Amino acid sequence: MGYSTRFDGSVRVTPPLNRHERTYLRKFAGTRRTDRTRGPYFVGGGNLRGRGDDADVLDFDRPPAGQPSLWCGWVPSRDGTALEWDGVEKFHDADVWMRYLIDHFLRPGAHARGRDGFGRFTFDHTVDGIIHAQGDEPDDVWDLIVTNNVVRVDYAEN
Repeated sequence: MGYSTRFDGSVRVTPPLNRHERTYLRKFAGTRRTDRTRGPYFVGGGNLRGRGDDADVLDFDRPPAGQPSLWCGWVPSRDGTALEWDGVEKFHDADVWMRYLIDHFLRPGAHARGRDGFGRFTFDHTVDGIIHAQGDEPDDVWDLIVTNNVVRVDYAEN
C-alpha cells in the first residue's frame, strides 16, 4: 500500500521533440532509476525495465544523485508536442522530475548537452502548461505549472 496521485493534463513542448528525444525519454521513464557506475542517464539494464542485478549497480534501491526517486512518471506524447503522466500509480516528486527533465534534456544549455548518446538532441525546447493533481486525500489538490521552463506548484486553498 502507498500513496497515489492522479494527474490530468499535459505541458506543451515547443518545438516538438524529435524521434530520438521521444525514444530516449520513454526509455528513461521506463527504466528503474538505479544508482549505477554507468551514470544517471543510463537506460538499459538486465531484466524487465532495468530491474536486473547488473554488475554496475551501486545501490538498487537508491536513485542516482540528483534524481528524486526510482521512477520518472513523465513521458513524451506520441507526437512529441507534450509531456504527460504515464499513468503509473505512486509517482512521487512529480514537480522535481519535471524540473529534472527540463534541466537535463530539454532546455538550451541542458546538462546532457555534449555527452555521449545525446548528439541527436536539440536542447532547444520550451515547456509550458498546467497539470492538475489529485492525491488520495480529498484535500490534496494542486497544480504543477510550467512557464517558459520554470516549474512551480500551486496548492489549492481549502
